[in-house]
Amino acid sequence: MNIRSALVIGMGESGREAAILLKERGAKVVVGEIKSDFEMGKEAEKLRKNGIQVVLGPHPLSLLKDKGIVVVSPGVPLKIPLIQKARQKDIPVIGELELAYRYLRNQTVIAITGTNGKSTTVMLTAEILSRAGFKVKVAGNIGIPLSQIAREPSPIIVVEVSSFQLELIEQFSPHIFSLLNISPDHLDRHCSFDRYIEVKSNLLRKLKADDFAILNRDDKIIYPLAKKTKAKVIFFSEREKLKEGVFLEGNKIVVNIEDRFVIPIDNLSLTHFHSWENVLCSIAISAVCKVKEEAIRQALLNFKALAHRQEQVGEVGGVNFIDDSKATNVGAVLKCLDLFEKPIILILGGKDKGGDFFKLKMKIKKKVKLIILYGEAKEKIKEQLSGFKNLIEVDSVRKAVRISFKMAKKGDSVLLSPGCSSFDQFKNYRERGNVFKEEVKKLKEEVGKKAIL
Repeated sequence: MNIRSALVIGMGESGREAAILLKERGAKVVVGEIKSDFEMGKEAEKLRKNGIQVVLGPHPLSLLKDKGIVVVSPGVPLKIPLIQKARQKDIPVIGELELAYRYLRNQTVIAITGTNGKSTTVMLTAEILSRAGFKVKVAGNIGIPLSQIAREPSPIIVVEVSSFQLELIEQFSPHIFSLLNISPDHLDRHCSFDRYIEVKSNLLRKLKADDFAILNRDDKIIYPLAKKTKAKVIFFSEREKLKEGVFLEGNKIVVNIEDRFVIPIDNLSLTHFHSWENVLCSIAISAVCKVKEEAIRQALLNFKALAHRQEQVGEVGGVNFIDDSKATNVGAVLKCLDLFEKPIILILGGKDKGGDFFKLKMKIKKKVKLIILYGEAKEKIKEQLSGFKNLIEVDSVRKAVRISFKMAKKGDSVLLSPGCSSFDQFKNYRERGNVFKEEVKKLKEEVGKKAIL
C-alpha cells in the first residue's frame, strides 16, 4: 500500500503507533489531537522528533489539505466536523486497525470480540498456541496497537477487537473470528442495541469459505448470526452437548473438532478465566489450529489471571476486597455477581455508556446487601434501582473503599464492579482499579497499626 500523505486523528497510543507506521512506510504524516499542549506536550515532542507534524487543540479543516487518507483512533467520535468533511471530499476514512491490517503480509490473524471477556480470551488463546510451539503476538484493544505489531509481525497475531475499531473496517478479515457474547454496551456511541450488534457481527460477512467463525451457542443473539457467514462455523457451549465443537460435560471439557478428546476441569480455578465462555472459546480456536490436548491442558493450568478482572486484592480486618474495574457494562456486573453466594457490598458508578441498570435489580436483591454509588452515573443508577434502600452515595472510589469497610462486617466481601466507563474521574479502567487497590492497601496498613497499638 502506497500512501503519500496522511492525517491521523487522535494521539492516544493507537494514533501514535499509526503515525509511526505510516512514517516508516514513507508517508508524510500529520497528527491532529484535540487536547492541549499542556496535556500532550511530551508525546507530541516525541512524534515531532520522528519527523511527524503534530497539531494540538481544535481541528482546523485545513488539516485535510492534500491528504490521501484519514486514520481515526478508536476513541475519536465519528461525527466530528473534520471526519464529516473528509467524507464529503471523498478522502478515505479508516481506523487504526484497518490501516495496520493493510500492511500485514501472509500472517494468520485471529480476531476475538464480544462485550465481555475479550482480553482474557485473547491472552489464553495466545498462551495455548505458544505452548504448542507457534510464534504468536497479541494486539488490538488489549493495549498493544496492531500498527505496532505490523512493524515486526509474527506468523500468528491474536487481536482483540472492539466495536469502536470495527466501525471503520473495510479490508480487515481474519482467518479465525470469534464472537464471545453480546449484551448492551457503548449505546452512548452506537445509539441503539441493534446498531451495536450489527457493528460487532459485521466481520462474519467478510469471512471466506476457508475461514472459521467460533461462536457462542448459548448466546441467543449470537446463535442466529451463524447464517450471516460463509465460513466454517464452530460452536462452543456451557449448556449443550454438541455434535461438533467444544462443550462442558460434568467435570470435563469435551473437544470434538476433527479429533475428539476431553480435558478434566477438576484442577482449574474459574477465577483465573472469569467465565467458561473464555476457556471454551480459546480451546475451540486452538483446536482449529490443530493444537493437541496436552498443550491446551498445560496452558490452562499455568494461565495467570489478568489484573482488574475479579482480582482478589486482599483482606482487611476480615473483609475481602475484589477489583473488577474492567466490568464497564451491566452485563459484566451480572456475570461477576453470579460468582458470589453470600450477599456483598457493591461499588457501582462512573461515566454512563447508555447502560440499563434496571437489569441489575433482581440480581442485586439476591446478591447485594449494600450499594456504594459514585461518579457521573450515580443519579441514573439510583433512579433505575429505585426500591433498593441500602444505598450510599460518595464522590470518589477512595471514599467508597472507606465507607464500604466502615459498613462491612467480618466475612463480608466488597466488590468494585462499576458497570460504567472510568472516564469521568480516571484515564482508564486500569487507573481506577489501581486507585482502588492503593486505597485498600492504605486501609490495611492503618488497621494493622491500630491493632499493634
